[in-house]
Amino acid sequence: MTKPQDSDVRKGSPSAAFSVSGSSLTAPLPGLAASAANRLPRWALIWLVLVYVSHGLFHRGPWKGDDVVGIALARSAAEHLLSGNFKVLLLPHLQDSIWTNSGPLWPIVQGLFMLPVYFWASLMQVPLPMGIVDDAGRAALLITMLAGFAAIWKTADRFARRREAQPIDPLGLGPRSEDFGKTLGDCAVLLTISCLGIVYPWHQSGVDAAVFLIQGLALWALATAPETPRRAALQLSGLLLALLLTHGAGLALAWVFIICLVFWFVLPYRMVARSFLPRWAGLTAVWAGLWMLLTWQAFDSALIASWWSQQFAQVALWGILGLEPSARAKLKLFFDESLWRLWPLWPIVFYGLWQNRHLQFSRAPHWTIPIIVLVVLLLLGLLGPAQWNFEAIGPVAALALIASFSLLSLSRVLVSLIDWFAVAVFSALALFIWLYWTALHTGIPEAFAARLPIVAPNLQAQFNLVETLIAFIASVAWIALVVWRIRKGSPRLWRPVVLSAGGLAMVWTLLMTLWLSAVDQIQGRELFARPLEEAWRLSAEKHFGKDVLLRAKNPQENVCVHIPASNTELQMIALTYTHLPVRMADSDCRWRLESGRLPSSFDRRPSGRFETQTQWRLIWQSRPGDERMRRDQFFLLERMD
Repeated sequence: MTKPQDSDVRKGSPSAAFSVSGSSLTAPLPGLAASAANRLPRWALIWLVLVYVSHGLFHRGPWKGDDVVGIALARSAAEHLLSGNFKVLLLPHLQDSIWTNSGPLWPIVQGLFMLPVYFWASLMQVPLPMGIVDDAGRAALLITMLAGFAAIWKTADRFARRREAQPIDPLGLGPRSEDFGKTLGDCAVLLTISCLGIVYPWHQSGVDAAVFLIQGLALWALATAPETPRRAALQLSGLLLALLLTHGAGLALAWVFIICLVFWFVLPYRMVARSFLPRWAGLTAVWAGLWMLLTWQAFDSALIASWWSQQFAQVALWGILGLEPSARAKLKLFFDESLWRLWPLWPIVFYGLWQNRHLQFSRAPHWTIPIIVLVVLLLLGLLGPAQWNFEAIGPVAALALIASFSLLSLSRVLVSLIDWFAVAVFSALALFIWLYWTALHTGIPEAFAARLPIVAPNLQAQFNLVETLIAFIASVAWIALVVWRIRKGSPRLWRPVVLSAGGLAMVWTLLMTLWLSAVDQIQGRELFARPLEEAWRLSAEKHFGKDVLLRAKNPQENVCVHIPASNTELQMIALTYTHLPVRMADSDCRWRLESGRLPSSFDRRPSGRFETQTQWRLIWQSRPGDERMRRDQFFLLERMD
């Protein structure tokens, strides 16, 4: 009896491009044809990376969350370096206080990029152009993301060239190891770009992009360790210090566990463990010890203890074992959000691991090392202290590597699912973005125009020809990519993820061109900060004249705005969005900035005064609509003469 043939789906036909049949491809492929390892055109990959990286970085205000924190810390680092206070190189500073949630390295890097603007403003005796300062700091973010993509490309290329990773090729028809490695590098970059949950965090001034770069370099060093163990020991010891000074002690400790597990379990690494581990451990101890010694000499022991205690505070494991609802809710929230945040990486990874479950992982470092990284980061991130919040974004590099090698055995059903998801979701998102943009400028469709005041109140239509052309070109490129994907049925390793990467880059481009002002309004604080600074300036110039900002630089003057040290959110807003001369340790300032509800200890008089032991006058108060989804308000008080 003959086996039935699928005559409806012909290899290379348009219908084969999205076919859900062809179960013969569900098993792991014994080999790989040379044509399947043809690389993505170099110009296409470079343009895709540049489009993804560049949009959403410049010509905008700081956004809520990590972006505000990163900008505030970077400005503070630049100001301390400008004043000659080099202690900021050892521990991060927020004004005169120690910031305990991260290390000093990333604020220093961004602050160095900001310094030329500070020099220029000081030389010209003009107010600091905060927009230019922020853009200068984000130039470091641009370079970091580009370097991160290069690092993940080199890591996948290096792992794929190893003898253990080469596809079975008894007839000599497969690709050369160089071609195979470069193709896997392209796949790793495309998979990283296609990950839904990293595009927004990476374009903020937080440490996520820097952590990805450092982890990519660490994986690259691990990939070369069996051949050059001494050089890898030096590289990994320095990268461990970089992780400690960037994210904090938790991620550095996680990578200590990762390196030890790799050299204990993976066979090629066990053979060089004796030449690697002593050198790596000694160098790591020297670098970390030198930093700790300098820190102890520069700071009070109480400040250092507060930084270290924050790194190990609130261990989630104890809450889970104690059956605390908040701990279980955190786990549930992580798994629920990971379904979309890590798409399409997680289905490809799960399928690849299942198809290769019979593999002897101790002899397959290209699989084992990313798996170890993934497991350790997830376990320690979910069960460790609260500050170790690297379980969401940290494993992306490892997932991209696992998914790259999983593409070798990916079934046609899963390929079609990922492709159709990308076509349906990103096309629908692009359509809605254009419809809302049309409604903003023309009032048609009316249903979309009626919803705009709810989504973005007070948003004004501002037509920009250049940005509109960029968005139009991105949309046309997306349509061309979909048409190409349907017509080209020939197998390529990178074909299953090119639609996901291109679709996400297209949607991000549309948002950052057509709707950047709306995103700024929703995610920023400009509507709140502008009237606050204007109210303070009017009050300050009435008492101290037009040169009030110059007088504020004199610590002997009380031309300053006091913010309670415990109110971190308000400190970040004031430092990032305004020119207010903020001092957290000086309670003799003439002005005070508070948040929350008006304290009951203040007695509001008909004259507009607030009286406690000292008399204060309310000179500005935020409107309820200034801060959406908040019940608390902000108010500025002036000390009465």
